[in-house]
Amino acid sequence: MTTEPQPNQSSPEPSPTSRETRRLTAPRLPRTAEPKASCTPSPSEIDELINALGDPNHPRHTVAVDELVAIGPAAVPALCAVVGPHQPWLTVYRATEVLAQIGDGRATGPLIAALNHQNANVRWGAVRALAQVGDVRALFALRKVAQTDQGRTSWGESVAGVAQSALDLLNRRSIWSQSLELIKLAIVSVIFLLSMALAFGVIGTLRNELDQFGRYVPGQTELPTLVLPTTRPTATPRPTLAANQTVGPQPTTQVITGTALQVANVRPLPGTNNQPIGRINAGDEIIFIARTANGQWYLIRLGNQRSPDSFIANPDGSGTGWVNQALVSPPSADVPVQEPLPVTVPTATP
Repeated sequence: MTTEPQPNQSSPEPSPTSRETRRLTAPRLPRTAEPKASCTPSPSEIDELINALGDPNHPRHTVAVDELVAIGPAAVPALCAVVGPHQPWLTVYRATEVLAQIGDGRATGPLIAALNHQNANVRWGAVRALAQVGDVRALFALRKVAQTDQGRTSWGESVAGVAQSALDLLNRRSIWSQSLELIKLAIVSVIFLLSMALAFGVIGTLRNELDQFGRYVPGQTELPTLVLPTTRPTATPRPTLAANQTVGPQPTTQVITGTALQVANVRPLPGTNNQPIGRINAGDEIIFIARTANGQWYLIRLGNQRSPDSFIANPDGSGTGWVNQALVSPPSADVPVQEPLPVTVPTATP
């Protein structure tokens, strides 16, 4: 699979908060859409929403993804019909986004076929959707993409790189699922044995109590009268302050946290023209440290809640790195601006 020309993007790039940036920037974390409380929508309504996916001039273009996700599994067959290697790229790309959020296994076959699409954005979206669906049938196809695909998305992400991340995630899920089954079996067995031992102990104690019921044994059946000493409360000395000393609020340092929206690379400098020094996974807790002046890149470090294979190996040992704002949740507070210093590469002494 070779690199192909990217789609025409002569018009100015819209704001990251605009809905139409889905075909230009990395998609957000799958949203949990509330299913429609009314009856199942008609096929014509589903077809209209699918047509709106690839038509920027359609009045429902900006809400088509959310409404199809809200419809849920009922929309999967129609979405699978438009996900293919020869369909218009924008329609297929946004359809993969919907299928990633629904996570229905019926989409595995069409998504594998979409890996042969000539547009790198579509292949990237298909890989991401297959990772969310989690069907092991996609392992062989993802391995081929990770080894042969040289394409990059219009926002600079490598298709082969995200395919390798998806492979790691699926393999980890398979291993963890088997391990969890063994662990659950062991825990259930231990609980069962403890319950049996406790039951036998309770039965034995109850039998002894019933045997002793009604018997009078001098010195044993009469309880002695106990007098407990009462302790006087002691006054806690209050700290003394100097004449000019006042007690004020202690300064606190605010920690600005967020969440990784998907598997993403962490880089030593903002931008994609440098090699990654780490990787974060979807759901990882991150701590915002700084941002660039244009707000496109954040300097972060990993929090306590993170995936076992997430890491940031900065050469300076700080455990920090830069990540694109489209791949993480917005910070909960204002992040200070910090322009990174250039990284110097030592030269050999002649």
